[in-house]
Amino acid sequence: MAPSHVLKCCQKVFSWIPVVFIALVVGWSYYAYVVELCIFTIRNTGEKVVYLVIFHLSFIMFVWSYWKTIFSKPANPSKEFCLPKADKEQYEREERPEAQQEILKRVAQNLPLYTRTGTGAVRYCDRCQVIKPDRCHHCSACDMCVLKMDHHCP
Repeated sequence: MAPSHVLKCCQKVFSWIPVVFIALVVGWSYYAYVVELCIFTIRNTGEKVVYLVIFHLSFIMFVWSYWKTIFSKPANPSKEFCLPKADKEQYEREERPEAQQEILKRVAQNLPLYTRTGTGAVRYCDRCQVIKPDRCHHCSACDMCVLKMDHHCP
């Protein structure tokens, strides 16, 4: 089996394949619309200007949004969702899931939580050791909890 750092490196490289593919499709689309349609096909200069201005405004908004999506760091749960040290130690010592849930319920009673598991339990991430707020999940690619479930790597 390959070392984990080699797997992480390969995962990082392969995660950029969709980004490169989208960039190539956008580049080809830009060429097809601007050069082939607007410059070579349309004869009326006024019509060319209108098409190019509208296209470039939309294109700039798309590229900006796509850039922000790729390079914005995902939000993490705030410190208020972390267990206090004493409660964390008690949680880790406890072997019964019911007792662990009681600890989580006690800590989470003043937190803004509405989403629970199917059994009504407080959602907790054992890897990050935080109570999961609403719309939060653990991203296996980033190895951290991510808010709003709107994040994807890269």
